Amino acid sequence: MHLLSVLGTAAGAVAQVILIAFVGVVAAFFPREQPLLTPEALRPISRIANDIFLPFLSAAVLGARINGAALREDWVLLPAGLFVTVLGYAVADVTALLARPSPALLPALRVAVAHPNAFALPLLLLRYLCERPVVNAEFDGDDEECLERGAAKLCVFLTAWHVIFWTYAYSTLERIDGGAGREASARLWLRRVLLQPNMIGVYAGVLIGVSPLRRLLFFGATPLRPLGLAVETLGEPVVATTVLIMAAALANGEKRRRRAKDAAEPEGGAARAALWFVVVKLVVIPAIGYPLVSLLPRLPGGELTKLVLLLELAMPGAQTVLVTLNALGQGHVAEAIAPAYLAQYLSAVLTLTAFTAWALLITYR
Repeated sequence: MHLLSVLGTAAGAVAQVILIAFVGVVAAFFPREQPLLTPEALRPISRIANDIFLPFLSAAVLGARINGAALREDWVLLPAGLFVTVLGYAVADVTALLARPSPALLPALRVAVAHPNAFALPLLLLRYLCERPVVNAEFDGDDEECLERGAAKLCVFLTAWHVIFWTYAYSTLERIDGGAGREASARLWLRRVLLQPNMIGVYAGVLIGVSPLRRLLFFGATPLRPLGLAVETLGEPVVATTVLIMAAALANGEKRRRRAKDAAEPEGGAARAALWFVVVKLVVIPAIGYPLVSLLPRLPGGELTKLVLLLELAMPGAQTVLVTLNALGQGHVAEAIAPAYLAQYLSAVLTLTAFTAWALLITYR
């Protein structure tokens, strides 16, 4: 394996984020008389992303790649998704006691630490890794089969990610600043969370994947293929939209700080919180998780399953956190943590290179 090639792959993935983010920053400042991505505009855009684009992306991605065979082969990635999340929350809680990041930002950053970018970024890395003989040897040198199986494994992991994020994490973000929507009845709360659009997208994706609808909607020239294409199309704007929201939140937060020099969150506190977030998410969690995973025997689903789990441990935080904050009316919190998000994606070029190399050594030693 060539470290420079891995570095180039990681840099290319992050470069896509930075280029889209540049558009978001420009749209937050221009036209000067009425910028496109103002704080007021971000909430409805985030609600569309949160309640339409993300559920349809879940239905399309899970529906096309989750099936009975994938669940039987890669079931271990369901508890693995729980392991990665619990590890993230535990490390965030312990290190926060030592580093003491800003209490105003901690709840949102804690969620971001525990929930990685679980599909788009690892899929880009797998696209490169599956071209390497050491990785695709498991599939008789077929890099396309390797990538397709890798994408299916990511989706099994993503199923657990979705369930935890859209229940526990969503509720955590919703409670920031005493936000609305806390019913007195646990039954009402459970019904509201389990029937929100993103959970419905997960249910639909899994049900489609394990039924004949999978082939009818997503494969071949079937009567239902136009419906499948519509589902895929409605999910496609997610990546661009979430990055635009992150960048606009960053720009709007900077504009707000310029207007109010006596902002509630001191600059030093925000910088300390950003440093804590980057170090914990990109260094501490994989540094703890990798040795633990290395102790495991061969996992069901083969060596690629272990590689997927290791890559997930090294991923930066999911941008979905920022979208959800804006959709819940917590735009000021999204603005405050947006610089930390930008810092982690820039830092991820180096950390992903190092931990990808380590992951390959653990998996194919």
